[in-house]
Amino acid sequence: MFNMQLSFGQETPCVVNVRAEGVGTISRYVWYSELYPHVTCLLGPGKRNVLENQPADHLHHHGVCFSHGVVNDHLDFYLYREKHKLGKINVIGDVRMESHENVATLSHDSEWVTAEGDTLMTDTRSYRWEVFENGELYLDTAITLQPVDTTVTLHPTNESGMPLVRPADWLVANHGGILSDSEGRRGEKEMFGKPARWIDETAETDGQLIGLAILDHPSNPVQAHWFARDYGPLSPNYNFFTGPIELEATSQLALKYRIFVHQGHGNPDRLNDEYNKFSLS
Repeated sequence: MFNMQLSFGQETPCVVNVRAEGVGTISRYVWYSELYPHVTCLLGPGKRNVLENQPADHLHHHGVCFSHGVVNDHLDFYLYREKHKLGKINVIGDVRMESHENVATLSHDSEWVTAEGDTLMTDTRSYRWEVFENGELYLDTAITLQPVDTTVTLHPTNESGMPLVRPADWLVANHGGILSDSEGRRGEKEMFGKPARWIDETAETDGQLIGLAILDHPSNPVQAHWFARDYGPLSPNYNFFTGPIELEATSQLALKYRIFVHQGHGNPDRLNDEYNKFSLS
């Protein structure tokens, strides 16, 4: 009977790790004041990290993150380049952590604050890790955004992470990985901006095939239109392709996705089954 125990460890006041019994750290979550909160690593089968964090070519890319680059009057909560337009995403209160057997969950509230110190909106975001006996795992991500007292507009931009997932360099298409989606498309040229239920990137490492799939959820307001680049970043960034999102003060935007780290090829039948399973959650 499989009984992998997950637990949390506090590395610093703003860094926690997710530990698997007999394996060690399999993931890490950080919320430094100068950066938006994000997941920095995720170890799948063979203890291989499937995420890239702050690669030299795109330092603003973090493993898994929720943020956005053009909010209202060009406020930036993503790139961190022009200080006069720079917003910050601050954690409010405690970071809540629970673990039981092979499942660990982390959640917290956040505020999106302008350079002048005004809070535009708040969010509640959560992450759920579930590890299986063969090293495969789920990382479920969810966020609910709510403006504080006025309409907030998320303008279309490629500089967005709702969420952004940056696969490890050894996984990406430019380094030999296979990028595919639920509609049978392959590679950035066929997939960029197209709607699909899931997207997958699979590559060989140390003689083993390992893949990272991102699954959309039918409860999301618009089906994922995938920002899928052969050199790395993947995101269900429908906002970039379908137009601005306007959130009134009384409204909310709720999004949820699953990252599935798997062994073997990104088999469409299996990933369709995984999508159907996730859609019931």
